[in-house]
Amino acid sequence: MSAMKTNFNWCRNGQRGLLLVLAGALAACGRSPVPLQELNASYEQALVRTAPLAVVHEPGSEAQRVAFDRVQTYFTEMTAASVREQTPTVYAPGAYLNDTLVGINGVARIQAYFEHTMEDTRTLNVLFLDRAQSGIDYFVRWEMTVEHKSLAGGKPVLSYGVSQFRFDSEGRVLLHKDFWDSGTALYEQLPMLGGVVRRVRAAAEAGAE
Repeated sequence: MSAMKTNFNWCRNGQRGLLLVLAGALAACGRSPVPLQELNASYEQALVRTAPLAVVHEPGSEAQRVAFDRVQTYFTEMTAASVREQTPTVYAPGAYLNDTLVGINGVARIQAYFEHTMEDTRTLNVLFLDRAQSGIDYFVRWEMTVEHKSLAGGKPVLSYGVSQFRFDSEGRVLLHKDFWDSGTALYEQLPMLGGVVRRVRAAAEAGAE
C-alpha cells in the first residue's frame, strides 16, 4: 500500500508519465488500477462477444498478410500522430483491448488510450517475431523496446510478450489481449517502486533454490 500511495503522490506532483508508459496504466492522477477480477471479466466477455464476428484468414493469404502488416506498422515507432492517423483502420469500431493493465472497448477509447500513452514516451517499438493460429485466434510473439525518461534512467527497456488477436471481415482487430510481464518490464524499472518489486522477485527466486 505504501508503494501505491507513493505512486499517487508522484502523480499529483505532475509526474503522471510514470504509470502511463507502455499502456497508460492510469487514465488520470489518483485513479485506482482496474481490479484483476474486473479485468479478467472484461476479457471473458469480449471473447464471447467477438467470437461470432471473427473471421479466419487462411495461412499465407493476402487477407492475412494485410491484416498483420497493418498491426505491425501500427506498433512500429509509434507516436501520438501515428495513433491518431492509423487507429480507425487498425481496430474495428467495437474492438476490445486488454494490455494486462486495462480492459477497454471501442476504437475511440483505444485511440485516446494510446495517444495518452505516447505523450511522454520517446520510443515505443514492437517487432513481431512469429505467430501461431488456433481457430479464430492468432497468437503473436513479440519484442518491445520502450524509452521513457522515468524508466531505467531514460535508457531503452526491452521486454517480450505474446498477444492474442481476432480480426473482422475487413482485417481490423476485434480483440487484442496481451500476455506480458508488466511487473518486470514496467514497474521494476520505476524509481522507488522498482526496488520493492525487485526485492519481492528476489525473495521468490530464493525460495525456489
